[in-house]
Amino acid sequence: MKKILIVDDDPAFVESTKRLLEANSYEVISASSGKEGFEKAKGQKPDLIIIDIMMETWSAGLDLVSKLQEDEETKHIPRILLTAVGIQSPLEPMSSPEALGVRTILQKPVKPDDLLGAVRSALGEG
Repeated sequence: MKKILIVDDDPAFVESTKRLLEANSYEVISASSGKEGFEKAKGQKPDLIIIDIMMETWSAGLDLVSKLQEDEETKHIPRILLTAVGIQSPLEPMSSPEALGVRTILQKPVKPDDLLGAVRSALGEG
């Protein structure tokens, strides 16, 4: 069973996403901050990490992505980035998923089918 780490400070989003993923045979762990997310990524070795951009700070998710990329133990783990605001203005030059170091960027609220499709793609499941 593939393990997915959700890093998001919105408990309602985490709970609904956890239910959706568990109903589709994924094991789910969660963290509510970038710091906790990094610790769980290192300790739990998930197969995929879903990260919200804005948590304790407006760039907490991007900071976490950078930290994960720099660490030998976590740099290979695929990541999906979530945002409730459009990736615009200051991030415009690097707003592609590849430039940000993630597989895809999904806009919140995300449709369940879109999220599952992104998860399956990031995990190489067709």
